Amino acid sequence: MPPHIRAMNWRTDRAAVLSFQKEIYETNFPGFRMSVGFLRDYEAQLRQALRSQMERVMVLEDEQGVCGLVWLSLITTMVEPLVGYIKNIYVAPRLRGAGWGRALLDEADRWFQQNGCPKAALDATIANERAVNTYLQTGYVPVRYRMEKHYHAPDTIPGASGDSA
Repeated sequence: MPPHIRAMNWRTDRAAVLSFQKEIYETNFPGFRMSVGFLRDYEAQLRQALRSQMERVMVLEDEQGVCGLVWLSLITTMVEPLVGYIKNIYVAPRLRGAGWGRALLDEADRWFQQNGCPKAALDATIANERAVNTYLQTGYVPVRYRMEKHYHAPDTIPGASGDSA
């Protein structure tokens, strides 16, 4: 079965989607270590998203099972009444470079446009050059910088490690 995109099913896809989070967060947030508490909170937010008309979670699946996801949200900000926001996107390493990230972004575009969004937004880690290049190639442009100032050494981020998962 070639890879295809479909709506996430909580019962059958939950474990796979949760298994992606360690790589996603520890790669994109240097110094972060996955904890049981973080994963529990993520799971609760994901379950809530699946019940919301303002969010949509799609998975990428092939013969080996769920191998990617995109989590979408319709948000409002202080300056914009409606923005399509990509909360999370992931493609398994074995499928990277084959266009599946773009396919998930295309699915996001369709859903956002169907819901009247004039634009889409996402956050990207500068060090994740492959993802940043994909976003640039699919029409995303940087519009502001998110700057950080650290008060703790990267390996002592409060609340980031806790009890390991």
